[in-house]
Amino acid sequence: MNTINIVNAGNHSPEESGSVRLRCNYSIMEATGYIIIWAVVSIVTLGIGAFFAIYYFYKSIINKTYLINREGHAIARLECELNLAEIIGHVILWIILTVITFGIGLLFYMFRTLRLCMNKTRMVRL
Repeated sequence: MNTINIVNAGNHSPEESGSVRLRCNYSIMEATGYIIIWAVVSIVTLGIGAFFAIYYFYKSIINKTYLINREGHAIARLECELNLAEIIGHVILWIILTVITFGIGLLFYMFRTLRLCMNKTRMVRL
């Protein structure tokens, strides 16, 4: 797959530079199914699954997001390349931080997981 680069040419307005926007096709039904599946996984794993759920939630939203040109056509899609090994390492670190900080670390957990997912995301030409 080819990746594409989007560059804004300096002083041009978005209309002149052929601006693009993002469109996410993640539906309420997908979110509901996701929540049900991860709730069951979290119960079965005694709560540890909840640490993994946020990564897959962000990843599924990112993977359903497209770049749309001015004419409304999808020109690329976002693809999160986060893998299970990276997630496990990150989860272990955050479980330790959560225990050490008596839960205060969880306040930052959502933001750090989003950052990790965004840093592992690329655009793929359609």
